[in-house]
Amino acid sequence: MNRAELISQIRNVWDYSKVLGIEGVFSGPVPLEASDEFKQIAVDPNVTYEELYLAGLRGSQYNILLKDYSFLQFGAGGLDGVRFAYYPNPFFGADPDAISELNEMQEYVNEGIIDFDDFLHRVSEIRKSQHPPLVRYDYAIDQYVDLTHPCSHLHLGFHGENRLPVRRYLTAQAFSLLVFRLFYLEYWSAAGTIKRGNENFTMDQMIENARAESRMLYDNEFSAAEGRRFYLA
Repeated sequence: MNRAELISQIRNVWDYSKVLGIEGVFSGPVPLEASDEFKQIAVDPNVTYEELYLAGLRGSQYNILLKDYSFLQFGAGGLDGVRFAYYPNPFFGADPDAISELNEMQEYVNEGIIDFDDFLHRVSEIRKSQHPPLVRYDYAIDQYVDLTHPCSHLHLGFHGENRLPVRRYLTAQAFSLLVFRLFYLEYWSAAGTIKRGNENFTMDQMIENARAESRMLYDNEFSAAEGRRFYLA
């Protein structure tokens, strides 16, 4: 996947978020290079997910910020490598009822009643019992180790060593639509159509198209032994 293709896909993801009504802030379509501070926090075994999330939010370490203050990162690496990540809001989760509370506090920030750090502090004090997991997708053929480190894989949750093999090279669109379908189903079910060319497509049609556009891995990216084990296709 070249840089121009990834930029175009990130723009499309923003369009999808608007159709769903979960859009917040679009920081831009340029593949993200996370700051050194964020990278250091991300690999620190003593850091909690809440601390990592707040560091990402405070430092605007995202391409797309959603209405519930969850955010998406889209990065690129060498040899066509990509890294896509969904960082859910660990305090509110994807709860539609919490969005009005967030909007009210954001208005206080905009009006200068509270500053952004105070806003983050107040957000961190409001907790729901559940929130979606951190979801990260990596494609890195230069790190591929058969049966140990899949070339294409998903990470679920804050435990970085779990890798679920994926037998496709996911596009940014496929990754994002999967996240939206899983964690924003209420919005998904109520969404209208999106225009592409001269045609209108439902979100279900868009996710089907995104799956088809995510090519199957080649033999040098996915072994026969891996095919005999569990994987996502």
